[in-house]
Amino acid sequence: MNRRSVCWLLILCLEIPSLTWAQAALSDKYRQRAELLYTKAKYEEAIGWYKKAYELVRRTDFVRAANLCVDLSSMDYMKNHTRAAADRCMLGLRYLYLSKTSSDSVRFKLFSSLGTFYIALYRADSALYYFRKADALLDQNPRIEYQIPLYVLYHFNNQGNWFFKTGNYKRSLVCLTKAQEMAKKYDFPSEMTYVESNLAGCYDAMGNYKESLIHIFRAEKSYSKNDIQKWRFTSGIGWTLFNLKHYREALIYLSRAERLMVALRRGKKTTDYLADQIHLWRMLSSCYRAINRLAVSDRYISQAIRGYRQDIGDHGPLLAQVLVEKGLLHESRNEPDQALASYQGAIRVVSRDTTRLADIGQNPSFESAYDNAALLLAASQKAALLKKMYDVRHQNAYLNASVATYRFCVGLQQRIRHGIDTDQSQVIFSDRQHALVPDAIAVAFEAYQHQQSAPLRETLFQLFEQSQAGSLREAFRLNDIKPRTIPDSLLEREQKLKIRISVLKKRSIGNNKASAELTACQLEWHELMETYRQDYSAYYTFNYQDMTMSYRTLQQQLGKQAAYVAYVRRGASLFILVATNQTLDVIRQPIDPVRFDQNLLKLSQELYRDPVLGQYNGTSYAAELYAACIEPIRNFLAGRSRLVISRDWGFNFLPFEVLETGKQSRDFLTNHVAIAYAFSAQSFFNPSQRPVSAGPVLVVAPFTRTGSVEQTAKRQNTAKTLASSEAKARSIGGEVLLGAQASRSNFLKTSLDRPIIYFATHANTDDADPANSYIAFYPGETDKLYTDDIYNLPLSLTGLAVLGACETGSGQTMKGEGILSLARAFAYAGCPSVVTTLWKANDETTSFLTIRLHHYLSLGMATDQALQQARLDFFESPLFPKFDHPYYWANYILLGNYSPVLPADHSSVVYGWLLFMVVFGLVVFWQRQRLRHITQQKEGAS
Repeated sequence: MNRRSVCWLLILCLEIPSLTWAQAALSDKYRQRAELLYTKAKYEEAIGWYKKAYELVRRTDFVRAANLCVDLSSMDYMKNHTRAAADRCMLGLRYLYLSKTSSDSVRFKLFSSLGTFYIALYRADSALYYFRKADALLDQNPRIEYQIPLYVLYHFNNQGNWFFKTGNYKRSLVCLTKAQEMAKKYDFPSEMTYVESNLAGCYDAMGNYKESLIHIFRAEKSYSKNDIQKWRFTSGIGWTLFNLKHYREALIYLSRAERLMVALRRGKKTTDYLADQIHLWRMLSSCYRAINRLAVSDRYISQAIRGYRQDIGDHGPLLAQVLVEKGLLHESRNEPDQALASYQGAIRVVSRDTTRLADIGQNPSFESAYDNAALLLAASQKAALLKKMYDVRHQNAYLNASVATYRFCVGLQQRIRHGIDTDQSQVIFSDRQHALVPDAIAVAFEAYQHQQSAPLRETLFQLFEQSQAGSLREAFRLNDIKPRTIPDSLLEREQKLKIRISVLKKRSIGNNKASAELTACQLEWHELMETYRQDYSAYYTFNYQDMTMSYRTLQQQLGKQAAYVAYVRRGASLFILVATNQTLDVIRQPIDPVRFDQNLLKLSQELYRDPVLGQYNGTSYAAELYAACIEPIRNFLAGRSRLVISRDWGFNFLPFEVLETGKQSRDFLTNHVAIAYAFSAQSFFNPSQRPVSAGPVLVVAPFTRTGSVEQTAKRQNTAKTLASSEAKARSIGGEVLLGAQASRSNFLKTSLDRPIIYFATHANTDDADPANSYIAFYPGETDKLYTDDIYNLPLSLTGLAVLGACETGSGQTMKGEGILSLARAFAYAGCPSVVTTLWKANDETTSFLTIRLHHYLSLGMATDQALQQARLDFFESPLFPKFDHPYYWANYILLGNYSPVLPADHSSVVYGWLLFMVVFGLVVFWQRQRLRHITQQKEGAS
């Protein structure tokens, strides 16, 4: 090479960097122009400039090229070209792989975008994989939030949008709350409208339609552009109004959305906004069907099916929703065969393996489904229709297919539940799905009447097991699985996070800093739960493994003296499952629903209202309820002295002890059998329950000492102090927390591995918000143990908790769950047995029952029998004539296992006397104050 050539080569090498820099600068200029056009809703022009910018750098600047792949993928996604969007992001990751410099912010964009796109492509596992990678980058490099806050905001917004569709409502709200916080922090008012829209969607999915409307109206009014987002807000209002059954108003908004969609699609490709258009046609079809304009409904749904299959394909949850709507339209026209075909078609389009779905009665495997929510919707409609077809045609094939499909639906329901993180979301899910299991029981019972086979008995037993308290069942399962599959270090981290979250919940009201920390802790906790599922195969396997008890196992647990009875109510039928060690049967007891409800209401009014020594007028109601609930199974109970009862969620508040045979006066059920209440047979007879502690009983009595304690008690109108009780307590060898020692902090430091923990204190139940219910500690004004705090207590080695506070067994009633009480919180925390109060306590009777209960426990007697014997002693005592009313003795019930908690030679008989003195003094003071108040009111009235 001559000297001239070498010079030219050197000049060229020097020019290349400057040329690359110029291309990068011009690319940035083009990108800025594209973003400006995007903000003006000139999307096609924006795409053109994004492409020009990309072409300039795709061979020379890999980081910029990757970043422009994100921009172009967003444009593809907005137009429903989701596969193209995902492909662009994968190309962007390849660019970053070739780049010598790392860019966490661009990598985060690509991971987060892929998570969003794979959701739309119905690949939930892939979506979760990329969302987790994005979250991990945020944890490793918090500066990403400050570098690209808008993208991080959308990351949480998009995750929130996804989680509520999978039933993870609280996780959705946490993500959306984080997005809200970022919109405020970085001043993104336009983006706040998207977050508001997703909040509306979440509340809509939760069934809280009024709250949904608040958020969607807020979004719609503050958004001025007539683009696809405006369409989503407008159609969202229409759909929420439809869910509220305001069909005429819904049509106004849906029609407005239709006009906007026509304008948006004018001049565009056939596939642009097609999924949104199909979604709108489905909503319009539903609305017109609801007002019985079936021809118009048919026109819209037929357009939706045709458009989807022509330009999108033959699979997807949106198509499943469309086909379900088509099936509902066929049912409205009394065309059951066509409706059944539509429902089966909906099942097919959300199943990967369709080979087993050729027959109309077949159902897919759980593993083959790629959208469980859409599959559950279609399968439940199919199961109900098969039963209707059996009722008309009387062909057993329809009945058998209905039973099989209902069993599939209940199994799928439980599978969805396994992916829901929080108790609150579990409770909401139960409420939304509460009718499925009773419907399944009704169908399975009809088949059982034709053939009382062992498989159908097992089916019915399993359905009864799934009928209520789903969130508690899930908690019990996880409490059993986690110690066997998750390292102790992670479980300790989880426990610390839960405690921190509980603390921050109380501080966050009106405190922005605490609120932001709460959101961060909740996100960290959810990420930890995802780590359990994704990184620990044993946990994942056990989580989705069938671990249910069989009815044969139940029979082995019962022994000769006990019977297990479970109730499920459906309309005019009360289904009763009764099991002994020798038999298991299911009975349908016809009831008059109105009269049954009236009896429940009247009896509860008699029981829960202080009669002030008045006459008891509940005998007739109690006798009628006995006739409905006990008389049909009386033959099965012959010779049985113990009952384990699982009540329907609708009458969880009812103490069966007060039911009367009607044969003679005051012939209460408690006279004949010892009673314990169960959430399910499996939770009651938990084979994995560890032996209870052999340590001393723990007594917690905060309001018993003199001095400052007495002043605090007077300020709070709590109990009078008992100066002598401390000296007596000190003379006993057990552990007793009295007065100032009985603070919340001291209690939490104390070992809870006890055979019995007794709470002689005050409690408050909040029926509107169970999270605000609490148990009071010294001094009472600030030291309170709230529901969430109780959830986090380590009670798996506690034998029995005796909640001597008032109304610890009452609370908000949720469909499919029952009462969200403080007693339930103790069970949630792992305590197998709780003696709790359903209403306010009386002084003398509660003291008597408590001392007798502990006397019998100290003799080694089983808890249910000890409580029954305490009542029988009361009936024979001199107190009974004065307090001859169930209000004074029926509020103490046993929730949970009845196994003995103390050995026969245990010294806790002494504790019984201590408890008697503490409780007697507390309640005497309360009763005197109450009677004095009543007397003053009467004198004032006269």
